[in-house]
Amino acid sequence: MINQLSPALCLLFSLFCPSAIGQSGPAPRGEEVNVTEYRVVYYVSPSATVEGNGSREKPWRSLDQALATVPRASSASRYAVFVSQGTAAGDTIRMKEYVDLFGGFSSTDWKRDLTRYPTVLSGGNGRRVLIGANHAILNGFTVRAGQVRGKGAGLLCEGTSPIIRNNVFVENTTLAPANWAPKNLHEISNDGGAIYAANHAAPVIEQNLFVRNSTESGRGAGIAFHGRCKGRIAGNVFLDNVSGTKDPMRSSDGAAVSVFDWSSPVIENNLFIGNRALASNDAGGLFIALWSAPNVVGNVFLGNDAGDDAGGLFFGGQEHRYDRALDPLPDAKSFFVVIDRNYFAGNINSAHNSGALRFTMEGRVRFSNNVCLENEGVYFQRSEVEIVHNTILDAFRMVETKEGLGPSKLVNNIIWAPVVIEAPVLVSFCNLMEAREGEGNISRLPELVKDAVSLRVESVTYHADLFTTSLTVVGNSDPTHLVGRAVQSQGKWSVVRSVNGDEITVWGDFNGSRELRLLPTGHLAANSPGIDGGATVKSVPHDMDGQKRPQGKAPDIGADEVR
Repeated sequence: MINQLSPALCLLFSLFCPSAIGQSGPAPRGEEVNVTEYRVVYYVSPSATVEGNGSREKPWRSLDQALATVPRASSASRYAVFVSQGTAAGDTIRMKEYVDLFGGFSSTDWKRDLTRYPTVLSGGNGRRVLIGANHAILNGFTVRAGQVRGKGAGLLCEGTSPIIRNNVFVENTTLAPANWAPKNLHEISNDGGAIYAANHAAPVIEQNLFVRNSTESGRGAGIAFHGRCKGRIAGNVFLDNVSGTKDPMRSSDGAAVSVFDWSSPVIENNLFIGNRALASNDAGGLFIALWSAPNVVGNVFLGNDAGDDAGGLFFGGQEHRYDRALDPLPDAKSFFVVIDRNYFAGNINSAHNSGALRFTMEGRVRFSNNVCLENEGVYFQRSEVEIVHNTILDAFRMVETKEGLGPSKLVNNIIWAPVVIEAPVLVSFCNLMEAREGEGNISRLPELVKDAVSLRVESVTYHADLFTTSLTVVGNSDPTHLVGRAVQSQGKWSVVRSVNGDEITVWGDFNGSRELRLLPTGHLAANSPGIDGGATVKSVPHDMDGQKRPQGKAPDIGADEVR
């Protein structure tokens, strides 16, 4: 069997403590393929002038031909298909079990470089590009221009669980249902602009780039999980995806990712940058609802925008429902979400009150080791929440409760912003800008590491094929600590992709930038109030970098544990 990549370390650790200059973190990677794991490797070259026999010397011209010709495969007899640079045209590609597809090869010597030798699978703006299969890999392709009046324009995983790694999904679109006129708001529509997974699917989706995918009416312009799905969404970049471009009925929550209906994937180490949920929809970045319980760990949410609530992250227990009674609240064993070690900055929403996040509709969650700064608010409503060891520099609101929900807890947090609390909650060992009674609470200005930096930009080059911008800067005295840092310039937000001397490369289009501002990481200075001032919380034995707590006599207050 193919060896899968081991899970990455916490993204925040790799972002803020990179080990070397260069590319780091989420993005497609040009991995070497171990051909000894396959019975036969077949070859396809879209630029071939003569139909061959699938050999390296005489490749087939089409991927359709390859998949039709490959013998029946099994776990003991796997096959691989190498596809060289060019555009593989044809009908919707149906993946096959135990047949792995690899793109990004030279058509002459078959060396692999995903950037130099892109292999494009195109839907021609008229069809779905791929249908997934179990026990199959898609690795190293650009999946472009899928368009379908249905779900999953780039890739449909209806009860299937392929491994999707090192691909670029760009400008795939689901169209609204024909004659779309639902009776109620928030009805199910055509979800999954790039990828749709449903019916117990458990795909592994790692190290991909999702850019400018969209839904006219539907959740998850990048990825939508629906119906008891599991799997893994890790190490991906979600950039400038848009949901709800033609949706007057609010059926398009989650511009980047939607997780719905008892689904519980792992969602870790992703970048959510500049995604927009239009037309009064929730969650520019990540939408979670209807008793879905993913683990959301080590992600970065920057500059996402919601037409209604939660620019970065929306989490709800119930769904929005108008035509029948709401569900009873499940027990904690079957419904409990962990949201840990994430970074939120620059996220906005239309009401300017839940830019970073909104938790509501009987959610049950532990929110720990997160950093929230320069967002339009943090909003908890009608939920049972353990808010532990966070550093929150945005306006904080907690309101309402409901029968069946237990009291919430705020422990070991820095909340240095206005606070509104109108719900049952125990507040202890917190550093609050507005003093509040409670065991261990203090109100003293926190001291953060002064690692925010402004750099003057001398020149800018946008790489349209890579979806990155290279900026030559002045004043970059310590490039070793910039890879993975959150940045902002002239209303745009991003993450540093790589550093080469005075040249900094970031995700997205930063044309016109004259100054590049690196945001603070949220780490504590050694003299910050609250060092050794927290209480031990056994369920949170680590900090924002994965460092063990405590490092001193007692845990520190905030997301960081000072070494």
